[in-house]
Amino acid sequence: MRVDDPREWIPHRPPILAVDAVDVAEPGVRGVGTRLFTAAEPLLAGHFPGRPVVPGVALIEGMAQTAAIVLLAKEGRGGGGFLADVSKFRFRRPLIPPVTVTFEVEVLGVFGGLCKIRGVARSGDGIAAEGEIVISAEGRA
Repeated sequence: MRVDDPREWIPHRPPILAVDAVDVAEPGVRGVGTRLFTAAEPLLAGHFPGRPVVPGVALIEGMAQTAAIVLLAKEGRGGGGFLADVSKFRFRRPLIPPVTVTFEVEVLGVFGGLCKIRGVARSGDGIAAEGEIVISAEGRA
């Protein structure tokens, strides 16, 4: 299943919308999101003036939004939730725009209203960042 407009599934809007499209390989289990970051984006204006670098928080948010869509695809409807935990993250290299990033996510487990996810952000053939996040169901942050 392909989601070409994430705004139909999650409540995020620019400038914090961090994913352009998501390919859900297995609803509720795994998928891949993509995002083209350009130097002209408001998110990058101060990070850093004259030499924009995609912030690590944007990569984490892209993974979280991709994961949310993968999880919601199992239910067949959009919704919301909150980022509850970020752990074991490593940032391997800076990403200089314009750059297309892919967010590969896999659900490691569901514990009540919490979902633990492993994510990898890639650009080209290299890993830019990787780690684990926990997303809580809407209203349980």
